[in-house]
Amino acid sequence: MKVIRPDYKNSIMNVSNSFLHYYHVPTNYPGISELDIELKKDYNHIIYVLLDGMGSNIVKHHLKPTQALRQYMRQEITSVFPPTTVAATNAVLSGLPPITTGYLGWVQYFPKEDTDLIVFLNKDFYTETPQKEILRDKYLPYDNICTKIHKQNPNIQTNVFFPAYIGGVTESFEDAVEKVLLVTHNTDQSFNYVYWVQPDLIEHTAGIYSHDVKEMMENLNATVEDLFQNIADDTLVVILADHGLTDVKEINFFQYDSLTNMLKRKPSIEPRATNFFIKDEFLLEFKEEFNKYFSSKYILMNRQEFMTSNLMGEGEKHPLVDTFIGDYIAIAIDHYMISLTDKKMYKAHHAGLLEDEMMVPLIIYSKK
Repeated sequence: MKVIRPDYKNSIMNVSNSFLHYYHVPTNYPGISELDIELKKDYNHIIYVLLDGMGSNIVKHHLKPTQALRQYMRQEITSVFPPTTVAATNAVLSGLPPITTGYLGWVQYFPKEDTDLIVFLNKDFYTETPQKEILRDKYLPYDNICTKIHKQNPNIQTNVFFPAYIGGVTESFEDAVEKVLLVTHNTDQSFNYVYWVQPDLIEHTAGIYSHDVKEMMENLNATVEDLFQNIADDTLVVILADHGLTDVKEINFFQYDSLTNMLKRKPSIEPRATNFFIKDEFLLEFKEEFNKYFSSKYILMNRQEFMTSNLMGEGEKHPLVDTFIGDYIAIAIDHYMISLTDKKMYKAHHAGLLEDEMMVPLIIYSKK
């Protein structure tokens, strides 16, 4: 098992910064040199596609070298930390690292409301109690790259294509491709961000090497090939993922009474990047007890070690990061996950430091 740290000069966040540079938007972060060179060819339309969970591992395992998603993979780049949808998609959409956006994981503790919030669903993870205010809008707002690009370049039409079930306009990946092609064929200049939720969902339930995932990858690839065939010469398509996944075995953490009795509140963030707030009298004892069971499966860092590790990137720290991060964070380095609930069974997951979940493809295609 290979452990990979995020490389914030060669990551999904840097892809977005290449686009910001191209449109003359001020940014403090470098782009990806391979993409910067491609952008010198000068394009009127850019289609920026994020396929959730499409790590390099499944592209190489399930697709032939002649299939588009594999054939046009220019290089592999890293996700951010944690390599998970909340942290990574917001790094792509903002061009900023998680340390700056404050988007860290599926579940984040908001002290004022005293809630372990599912950030994207705006309800408590453990009680399912909804919040009256949308807390991510209240505490974690930012201008996304489309907003930044349009502010700097009012002549550029910018569009975001999200699935309908999360408030977007697309019913399927095929529908998203159809809609974005319509834009590029009927406007002078455009920048388009397309997000689709697969293959992440099927990987979680079926496992990364399953027939179901292969079938999904074949379907996604067929739609991408259709997209490639139908773009004009002045259009660039860039495809990446937010993170990959790895097959896992679940650990029922709540069976370990000696550990749970030391907690101030239940764990948060992610099953493979798990956050612990500890009662003051157990701060030293927790580390010893945790490592007794899990030292071969997780790296346990205290708050100071984690904050100085730069795993979340460098830059201006979001003011709530210090309250989101507990006394310890456990980071997976093996094929295990700490189950935070007994409601779901996962065959694959992400947010740790294994190569499978950290490395994603950078796919670049144009007819020029």
